[in-house]
Amino acid sequence: MAAGNQMWQRCLLLWCVTVPLWAQPQEFHLVIPKRFPEVWRAVKQALTERGCQLEYDRYLEDTAGTLSGMLRSEFCVLVQGEDSTRAVMERYSVQIPRIRGARWMNGRVQYTVRLRELDTAGVELRLTAELSGMEGYITNRVHFWASNGVLERQLLARIAELLQLPQTALTPKSSTGEESTPEEEEPW
Repeated sequence: MAAGNQMWQRCLLLWCVTVPLWAQPQEFHLVIPKRFPEVWRAVKQALTERGCQLEYDRYLEDTAGTLSGMLRSEFCVLVQGEDSTRAVMERYSVQIPRIRGARWMNGRVQYTVRLRELDTAGVELRLTAELSGMEGYITNRVHFWASNGVLERQLLARIAELLQLPQTALTPKSSTGEESTPEEEEPW
């Protein structure tokens, strides 16, 4: 029995070590030199301008009077139709799930934005986006995968514009701490 347990533990460890990095969502983290209500309104407006309804939209004040909150969009459809979905989603994806003979019916994105007021520095913003799509031929189900950061940078550029900040003020740092350069992609 103990040998069987060790085998399962080794398998679990091997699986944890071999989870591909492209499957993990990239988080953009930055500090915005504005007040919390201004940033909150700008993020909400930027999301709704993209055609995204808000699934979750709440903030609260802690005992010290510091505000923090989270906005999560519904799944926003980027593209529909078997002919163009794969090409569009490849533009925004680290890697689309490999399914031999797949027919992608649509592609979607869901944004999650966490905001936290800092004492004097402004507002800390953490942004992630998760992509998904319906594969309608082989698996006939929705699959999820990581974004390559293009959509997040476009959203941050719009937030900077709404806050009347230079785009360089919102040049994001990924969770690895590396600075990202804005992509010259056409907005969707």
